[in-house]
Amino acid sequence: MSEEERICEILNAIQNIKDSKLPITTYFEQNSVPFSREQYYRYCRTLQKSGEYGLHDKRKYGNYTKLTERIKDYIVSTVKENPSISSPQLQSKILNQFDVKISESSLNTFRASVSLTRITTPKEEKYKHQKSGGSEILTCLAFITGIIEIYTKTILERVNEIRQSPLFEQNKNIGEDYPDIRSHGKFTNEYNQLKSVRENRFKSIDEKIQWKNFSAMNIFKMSEKTISRYTLALLCLPLVTANGKTSRVNRVKGNDLGFLCDYNYKDASLNRFIGELKYLKISDQLITAVAKFWIDFWRDESEGETYFACYYIDGNTKALWSSNRCYKGRVTMLGRVMNCLENVFIHDGKGHPLYFQTFHGHVDLGKHALNMLTKLTEHLDDPSAHVHVKRILVMDGGANGVKTLRAFSGTDEYFITILDDNQIKTRKFKHIREETSYKYGNAELIDCQIELLDSLEKGYIYECRAVIVKWDNGRKSVLLTDIPHNLLDASEVTKKYFDRWPKQEKEFRDAKNGVNIHRIVGFGKKIENYDKMEEKHSELCKAIIQLQSQLKVPLMEIEAIDVQLIDLYRQERMLRERSKIIEGERVLGEADSIELGQCEVQINKCLRQQKTSEKGHKDDFKRLKRYLKEEKRIRDKDKVYRIDTELDQIMTCFKMSFVNLCSLFLTKCMNHERFELQTMFESIFQLGGEAFVSGREKIIELEMNPKEPKLMDKLNKGLCIMNTMDIHDLNGRLIKFNM
Repeated sequence: MSEEERICEILNAIQNIKDSKLPITTYFEQNSVPFSREQYYRYCRTLQKSGEYGLHDKRKYGNYTKLTERIKDYIVSTVKENPSISSPQLQSKILNQFDVKISESSLNTFRASVSLTRITTPKEEKYKHQKSGGSEILTCLAFITGIIEIYTKTILERVNEIRQSPLFEQNKNIGEDYPDIRSHGKFTNEYNQLKSVRENRFKSIDEKIQWKNFSAMNIFKMSEKTISRYTLALLCLPLVTANGKTSRVNRVKGNDLGFLCDYNYKDASLNRFIGELKYLKISDQLITAVAKFWIDFWRDESEGETYFACYYIDGNTKALWSSNRCYKGRVTMLGRVMNCLENVFIHDGKGHPLYFQTFHGHVDLGKHALNMLTKLTEHLDDPSAHVHVKRILVMDGGANGVKTLRAFSGTDEYFITILDDNQIKTRKFKHIREETSYKYGNAELIDCQIELLDSLEKGYIYECRAVIVKWDNGRKSVLLTDIPHNLLDASEVTKKYFDRWPKQEKEFRDAKNGVNIHRIVGFGKKIENYDKMEEKHSELCKAIIQLQSQLKVPLMEIEAIDVQLIDLYRQERMLRERSKIIEGERVLGEADSIELGQCEVQINKCLRQQKTSEKGHKDDFKRLKRYLKEEKRIRDKDKVYRIDTELDQIMTCFKMSFVNLCSLFLTKCMNHERFELQTMFESIFQLGGEAFVSGREKIIELEMNPKEPKLMDKLNKGLCIMNTMDIHDLNGRLIKFNM
C-alpha cells in the first residue's frame, strides 16, 4: 500500500466514524476499523495540530533523539575529567549548557556503551565521639597479648565438650521450678522463702550439676564474639569496681564497661555468665590454659636463666566468714585461726604469677608444692629443651618445717627457705666454714650444716646445708637449702632468696590488694566426714575409759561425796536467799547466820575429802580432767563443710591475668618503671578522655593530669610505644592513643 492510499484510508475511516450517530465505543465494537480506538484519538489530535501532513510516516528519516553528537562529546569530556560524577549531576550540566533535558536512563545507557561508568571515590571517615579513659590501656594490652582469645577458646572447647556429654541430653527434659513466676522473669519473696530454694541455694556445685538443664543456659547459644566481650568485661572488673565484685557493676564507675568492652553490662548479666561458667566446671581448664600462655609469653619476652630457674612460691590465706564449721587455718592479716581458703601461687624468677591452686584451710606445702611445680613444668611447650635447667623453689618461713623439706629428698628440684628467729640455736650448727663477704650487699656469710628435729616423727634428725647471714646492722638470718656448694656459693644462695622481696613479694602484696585476690568471691558447701577429728575423738574416748577404769575406787568415793554435796548445796542456797546484801555485806538473822556457817564448814570438809581421794593419783586425775575437757570441745566436730572453690578459682584466674598485663605495661611501655598497682589505678587508669570512633579506626585522646607532669611525660612515651604495636580491638578497629 502506498503512502497516499494509507492516508486516504485513514481519512475515510475517521470521517465514517464522525458521520455515524453511534457512540465511538459502540461503533468500534460493531464495525471493522483498520486501527484501534486509542489510535483514532491520536489521529484526531494530529489532524487538528498538523493537518494531513502529520499523518505521513517519518520513520524513513530516522529516529528522533535529543542526544546529539555534540552533547555526546560533551559527556565524554566531562566524565573523563570527573569519573565519579553522577548521572543527575551530568543531567544538570547538560541542561545548563544546551538547554536540553536528557533522561537519566539515556545517560546511563550511553555511559555504559562507551565504558564511562561511574567510579565512586571513598567517603571520608565520619568519626563519632564517645567517652573513654586511661583504663583502655589495659584492654589494649589484652588485645596485644591475645589473652582474650585464650579465654574464649578454652570456654568454647568446654562448651562443646559438655554439649557432647550424656548429662547434656539427660537433663534436657528437666522443667523449670516455679514456672508461673519464672515465665514472667520475676522473683518474689514467696519464691525465695520456698524450702527447696533455701536448702539448695548454697549446695555444692557437684550436687547442683546433676539437676542442671544445660540446654537452657545462655552460654550454649552465645557466639564467639559475645563470649570474648564477656571475658573482657570480667578482666576489667578491678577497673570498674572498688572490690572486684560484680555486684558493684551497676554503680557509676561500672558504666565504663560501655567503652571498655563495647557493651555496658549490668551486674545481673555478668553474674549469670560467671554462674554458667561455674556450672561448666571450667576452672581447672582455665588455670592450665592461662598458665601455659603466660609461661610461653614471659619466656619469649625476657631472657631465661641458662642453668637455674627460680620459682617463688607464696600463699594467700582468705578469711571465710561462715557460721558453719569449715576447714581452718591461720589468717595472717587478721592474726587468728578461723575458717579459710588458701591460694598457693607459683611465680617465675621475675615475679610474674603463673600458676595457682586453691586449698581448704591450712596448706601442707610439703604435700602439695612439689606436685604444683611438676604440673607447671608440664605446661612448657618443649620439656626436652628444659631438661638441663635446675629448678629452685624459693619459699618463705612458712615452709621451713622438716616435713616440707624432707619432701624434696630424691627429687630434681632444689629449695631455699629461711628459719624463724626462735629456731636459730648455736648448738644446731656444725661443719662451720670461714666467714666470707656477701658479694651483693653489706653482710658476712658463714656456710655450714644444720641438724633439725622432725616434730611429727619423734627422734628423726634432718640434716641440710645452711647459710648464716650476719648483716652489718646487727641482724642475723639463717637460710636453709639443699643446693650443693659446687653449684651455688653462699652469696648466690643468699641473693636468690632475698631477690624475692623486690621481684615478687612486695609486688604480689600490692597486687593482692589492688585486684582483691584476698577476698572470696562466692562458694557452695558440702558436708563431709572429718576423719582426722573423728579419729582423735575416738582415741580420747578410749583414753578416758582406760583412766576411769584405773581410778574406779577413788572415783566411787568422789561420787559418794558428790551425793552429799547436793543436799548441802541446796541448804546453802536456801539460807543465802533469806539474806540481803547491803553495802557489800550480808544481812541475816542470828540463827540463820549460825546455820549458814555450819553448812559452809560441812561443804569445805567434803571438798577436802575429795582432794584427799585424788591425792594418791594426782597425775592421772589431772590427765583425766584434761581429756574430758578436750572431748567436750571436739564433740560433734566429726562433720565439716568442704567449700566449693570453682567460682573463686575462675575469678582468681582473671585477676592473675590482670596483674600480668599491668606488669607487661610497666616492663615494655614504661621502661621497667616500678609502680604500686594502686598508683597505676589512681594516676593512669583513672585518667579521663574521649575517643573518636569510625568503622576502621579508634583514636583515644587522654586528658593529661597537670599535677603530675613527670608521670604524664613518661606515660606519653609509653603510649607512643603502644601505638607501634598495631593494636586491633574485637571489632577489628585500629587503636591509637594521643595525650
